[in-house]
Amino acid sequence: MFNKRTSENDILTKTMKECPLFSELSRSEIKSLLGIAHVRDYSVDEKVFDEGTIGLCFYIIVKGSVKIISGAGDNSLVLKEFKDGGYFSEVHLFTETNHSVSCITGEVTRLIALAKPDFEEFIKIKAKTANKVLMKFLNFFGERLDELYRENMELKRKLKG
Repeated sequence: MFNKRTSENDILTKTMKECPLFSELSRSEIKSLLGIAHVRDYSVDEKVFDEGTIGLCFYIIVKGSVKIISGAGDNSLVLKEFKDGGYFSEVHLFTETNHSVSCITGEVTRLIALAKPDFEEFIKIKAKTANKVLMKFLNFFGERLDELYRENMELKRKLKG
């Protein structure tokens, strides 16, 4: 994926730049955002978070994969899988709500985590960059709401028919 000359910072910057939510940021803006980020390595089948726990982070997958799971044990259901470059738990960058699902790694995985308290401080210090990020998230949430509305309408039509 990357040659030996590629530094860790270059890999993290590239991963953030390729995320649609940060794609319009300049390299220096991404580096300032990475300044508040936490990078963590996970082993295979390691829990990133559990259903019911308070969510405070947004995650981007640098390398590896995660599974979003509902339920536990034999009653668990994999709802979604994300791989390199994928991102999840967007709402927890802005709210302190409980996770409605669990997240577990599918392989050795490296994640970038942006924590809500750190992002709130970033907003105060780097308002112009933070506003760009906030606008992208607002557009993203708006598109998601439209998509969910259409899915809901389709399900209602199927139930009636």
